[in-house]
Amino acid sequence: MSQYYSDYLLVPKGQEIIDSKMKDLIRKAIGSFEKSNGGKKPTNFIVYRDGVGDSMREQVLSREIPQLREVIKELYNLASSPEITVVIVNKRITQRFFVEDERGRLHNPPSGTILDTDLVEQDGISNETSGGAAGIFDFYLTPANTTQGCVLPTHFYVALNASCLSKLDIEHLTFALCHFYYNWAGPIKVPAPCQYAHKIADFYTTVGLDRHNKQRSGKNEMDPDKKWTMDKV
Repeated sequence: MSQYYSDYLLVPKGQEIIDSKMKDLIRKAIGSFEKSNGGKKPTNFIVYRDGVGDSMREQVLSREIPQLREVIKELYNLASSPEITVVIVNKRITQRFFVEDERGRLHNPPSGTILDTDLVEQDGISNETSGGAAGIFDFYLTPANTTQGCVLPTHFYVALNASCLSKLDIEHLTFALCHFYYNWAGPIKVPAPCQYAHKIADFYTTVGLDRHNKQRSGKNEMDPDKKWTMDKV
């Protein structure tokens, strides 16, 4: 069973990279994990980073991941340092894939189709052939089926893999996580943590931020239903 710790940060409009505000939230997230797991800290960090373009991959590695490393250095012993894997998620791509049947007709690929050779930027094979974990690599995944139009694949770029996970491990985990979004009866286009993060951000901007602004302005508007009940009483 999966469990999630959620929090949020306020950033200026148009800013995608978080420069210096993540460390406190990471500490809280690790503390929440410890409380739920008998005081044990996580041994692996697998970060699915959505919302950034291909040109911002290096900024994620140079400005966001060091904040995670600093918190790990504070909370962990050198002998028990956890492993980190970073996966950049990109839904807005132009690539489309098809399967050709025996009659030459084109069909959408089935759910779970993974393409990780030839058309990709990095294959990550060099490390695996030498007996190590997969290096930097990327793959396309078609998580869900579609009955109309062209199915839209999702691109995953593994920008950092300082763990013993292989390509298949990461690919299978990614596909499995696409099935763990419980507001939908089936797989979705991105791993569930990404979709939950989208929902939290949307919920805060539509509900929490409005409430925050009202509190700052000194307004204390009452729910119309509650107000009507009190007037009636």
